[in-house]
Amino acid sequence: MNMIDKGLLRFFWDVDPSSLDLQQNKTYIIERLLELGDEKAIRWLFMKYPRAEIVEVVDSSRSISPKSRSYWRLILEEARNA
Repeated sequence: MNMIDKGLLRFFWDVDPSSLDLQQNKTYIIERLLELGDEKAIRWLFMKYPRAEIVEVVDSSRSISPKSRSYWRLILEEARNA
C-alpha cells in the first residue's frame, strides 16, 4: 500500500489523505514529518524512505525551519558516524 499510516494523518490535516502518494509527494511528507512529527512519525519516516532521500530534503527544502534543519543535520551526521 502506498499510503500514509493512519496514525500519522493528524500531521496532514490540510490535505486529503487519499491524495497523498508516498513517492509523488515524498518531499512534502518528509518535510512535514521532520518539522512536526513525533517519535512514531520519525520512525515510520525512516522505515519508508532511504536516508539519502531524507538528507536531500533536509539540505534542499525551503519549508523546513532553520532550527529543524540544524537539528536534523546534527542527528543525521551523528547517525552516519556511529
